[in-house]
Amino acid sequence: MPDEKVAPSNNKVLVIGGGVGGIRAALDLAEAGRNVVLIDKHYALGGLMTRLDRTFPTNNCDLCTLSPHLSENGRELRIEFLSMTQLTSVEGEAGDFRVGLTTAPRYIDLHKCTACGECFKQFPECVRFTPGLDHRAPTCMRYPQATPYAFSIDMEKCKDVDALVQVCHAGAIVPGDATKKSDLGVGSILLAPGADVFDPTTVDTYGGGAFPNVVTSLEYERILSASGPTHGELLRPSDGKRPRRIAWIQCVGSRSLHEGAASYCSSACCMFALKEAMVTRERFHKDTETTIFFMDMRTCGKDYELYYQRAKNDYGVRLVRSRPHTIDPVPDSDDLSITFISPDGNSQQTEFFDMVVLSTGFKISPETQELSRTLGIELNEHFFAKTGSFDPVTTSRPGIYVCGLFESPKDIPETMVQASAAAYKASRHVANGNGVKANAEEFPPERDVAGEEPRIGVFVCDCADSIGGVIDVGELVNDSKKIPGVAVAEMIGHGCSLSSLEKIQESIRANKLNRVVIGGCSPRTHQTLFQDTLRRAGLNKYLVEIANIRDQATWVHRSNPEAAAAKTRELIRMAVAGVERSRPLTDYVLPMNKDVLVIGGGVSGMSAALGLADQGFKVYLAERAGRLGGMVKNIRRTVEGEDVQAYLKDLVDRTMAHERIQILLNAIVVDHSGMPGMFQTGFQTGPQMFYRQIRHGATILATGALATRPGEYLLDKHPSAMTQLELDALIEDNPEKVKAWNDVVMIQCVGSRIPENPNCSRVCCQAAVKNALRILNLNPEARVFVLYRDMRTFGFSEDHYLEARRKGVIFVRYDLDDKPEIRTDEGRLIVTFTDPILGRKLSVAADSLCLSTGMMADDEANEDLATIFHLPRTSDGYFLEEHTKLKPVDLPVPGFFVAGTAHSPKTIRESVAQAQAAAGRAQTLLARDSINLGAAVASVNSDKCAACLICVRACPFDVPHICADGYSEIDPAKCHGCGVCAAECPAKAIQLMQFEDDQLLGKLEGLLKG
Repeated sequence: MPDEKVAPSNNKVLVIGGGVGGIRAALDLAEAGRNVVLIDKHYALGGLMTRLDRTFPTNNCDLCTLSPHLSENGRELRIEFLSMTQLTSVEGEAGDFRVGLTTAPRYIDLHKCTACGECFKQFPECVRFTPGLDHRAPTCMRYPQATPYAFSIDMEKCKDVDALVQVCHAGAIVPGDATKKSDLGVGSILLAPGADVFDPTTVDTYGGGAFPNVVTSLEYERILSASGPTHGELLRPSDGKRPRRIAWIQCVGSRSLHEGAASYCSSACCMFALKEAMVTRERFHKDTETTIFFMDMRTCGKDYELYYQRAKNDYGVRLVRSRPHTIDPVPDSDDLSITFISPDGNSQQTEFFDMVVLSTGFKISPETQELSRTLGIELNEHFFAKTGSFDPVTTSRPGIYVCGLFESPKDIPETMVQASAAAYKASRHVANGNGVKANAEEFPPERDVAGEEPRIGVFVCDCADSIGGVIDVGELVNDSKKIPGVAVAEMIGHGCSLSSLEKIQESIRANKLNRVVIGGCSPRTHQTLFQDTLRRAGLNKYLVEIANIRDQATWVHRSNPEAAAAKTRELIRMAVAGVERSRPLTDYVLPMNKDVLVIGGGVSGMSAALGLADQGFKVYLAERAGRLGGMVKNIRRTVEGEDVQAYLKDLVDRTMAHERIQILLNAIVVDHSGMPGMFQTGFQTGPQMFYRQIRHGATILATGALATRPGEYLLDKHPSAMTQLELDALIEDNPEKVKAWNDVVMIQCVGSRIPENPNCSRVCCQAAVKNALRILNLNPEARVFVLYRDMRTFGFSEDHYLEARRKGVIFVRYDLDDKPEIRTDEGRLIVTFTDPILGRKLSVAADSLCLSTGMMADDEANEDLATIFHLPRTSDGYFLEEHTKLKPVDLPVPGFFVAGTAHSPKTIRESVAQAQAAAGRAQTLLARDSINLGAAVASVNSDKCAACLICVRACPFDVPHICADGYSEIDPAKCHGCGVCAAECPAKAIQLMQFEDDQLLGKLEGLLKG
């Protein structure tokens, strides 16, 4: 349906929920120039993410992944964060809501609390902090980077209030604190309240809560965490012994008919269990046996199938296809026994384990359901927010949007995508508050350090297990103090936390430091954070050097702590020697071109183009075909039964009629240059292939994917063999023919999950279930066989899978080494397959053989675009995002974003959400009036230049040129900072600022001195 157009009124967006979805949405809105009020009922930001230890597929520490968001949110000027606050009333309409908020008393002055912990040490009964197996302590100090970084007091449990007040040297305890009520005008509301995890104690057969060594997946995360009850040691709760055999049971609370459980799939649990099993084997003890009991392994995200194969083949994780009914205690021990039916269904087996982990799914809490009633939005039958297939973040009430787990069960990347999409939708109702310039932080004047002897401060993060769990950080700090030029060396805990950043600023001022070295995480995610810290302390931001001791030492040498410690010392010495030669630099700033280029005219491309055009941006929509529509032109119905072609026609009509969208058909990209905010892209367009250059500030790639058409199972060789796409059209266009069929066989994973196309195509299982149900609606007596490897009907599509089973669709599993066989007999197709339950071959004479062929990347087109735009791709040809978790829509080249199946296989619903997210992310870039190019540009010393033309020939971007005065000139506005010219110049006349020769040589000297 068309986007509702509402004139902006109140200039704030209310974001409800401080998990990763709410944080991402708030940041996007603030970056786009909107004012945000972010509320959360808990004591701190973070949500469920604060309870995770590591994520897949990179095994990054989630706290380290999350902390840049938390710190950034805490210092973002447009975001007002209210902890312990809930919405109690709402009136009005989109653009002009009036909401009532209630804030519970914390009894702590957030401006005074230093989180020293003295109150907790002396009055533990009064302070809300209860560490244990489940680390959801009712306090904001749930993790080291907590925002806000302060404790909370449970005044009802405090008997001597005066003594408690006196113990706080900062005077932060406020015994007279009370509940506060406030009234707020907002233009739109964004819901990100998340979900609860299923309570396994309601399933008495699994012993949750009764057997100490039966834990939930989140409880197991706390055991793995250095900040957990065992400080990162793998010890079972009952007796503190190291478990040798650990089992995971999937789908606890999901895909279940148990009272209180959910029928849907919780989507994230399979990857969760694989990750935990792999981390257990890798990080703790390779001799620990890890077993996962599962029904279907649903690894259907981007590169998730490869992760699954790694777990089996490289890590030795054992996978058993069975759903155990009961966990029993072993007499006279704390061990546990699991009885299950063997995968072939022929026998009952019992195995013994030291621990069992229950992979608990997600469910919506009664509190969130009550919030929905207050807001007046509809919920689906599972109590999640009800949204449409073609507008997945819009609720039933205009002006209220949703993202993350409250929309449907999902993993972190999908949550982040939806958060950006919801932020884009919510921003349309809110005026750009006084321009983005008002969002810029006012830094103090820079101190002139010219002529000063280097006074270097070295600040080393210990980052719990990531660094401090591998090396002795205190010893590293002591060694750092001995390096010439180092005036101060300190350990700062989690350096990205607000308190640590403030500590660094204070040390710079107190010790008159003029250069800083941070020993910690990657500059890729944290450099801007520490550069801003220097600016607040009055130093030029380029006087900081980050020694990446986490990624380059403690992570890669975890199994060899001595080597890790030696390498960290070398990295610190190199960083000190490099920063010693650093000099203040000035950023180059240019005006922003606010036009957008969208490449790809499918559903994703058109959705992104319309979203930006409705926001006032001029959009160039380039499509290499002769008409708009993409692959969706071949799809008739969604699994919910919605008319795709009616939606597509409306989308095309609105796109073609929009005055701010210029459409280029038969357009092929031939060249590209420039930088974010100042791109130039050349096209060959039209039947005559005229050349045309487009100038634009941002680029969205929505080039789609191709329908796979492998040469298997007599496809294109027999008229009864077809793909799911062809069956979809046949059911719609020729229902009488379909109605006459008696036996239909569908084969899943044809052309997917094989070496040539190793990943899952995500949509095939839904397509099979959808078409099977449509066939049975036409002919209830038909027999439909679905031959599958894993049924991957994630989320709410599990309901359609259940309906298909109830209606008699026959699902039979096959293995890759025992694939179905096809032959013809008097013109009819005979399909032979092995039934694993019967243990015998069966043959079916099929009226129709339908192949679920999925999709694959358009390798030829994507390779051309990747070469022209200098973009990386995955091994199977899709465009590679900048960061799987933090930036799933951004591409590694700034100013480029990806949407739809150009990113990976996905449904229409997911493609629309990612298109809206891409539009939102592009909006955050284009909201600025100027481009900050940074300081990393090449500079020519004209006295040394011999005009030899080597730099002119070497530059991949054709930037250098010989000026009229006879020496090379490099325009900072065009320079990409690649350094090729500086490396090639024989006269050493060119220096790449920020990477000058003396700095690099200094780092080498620092290394050699060791």
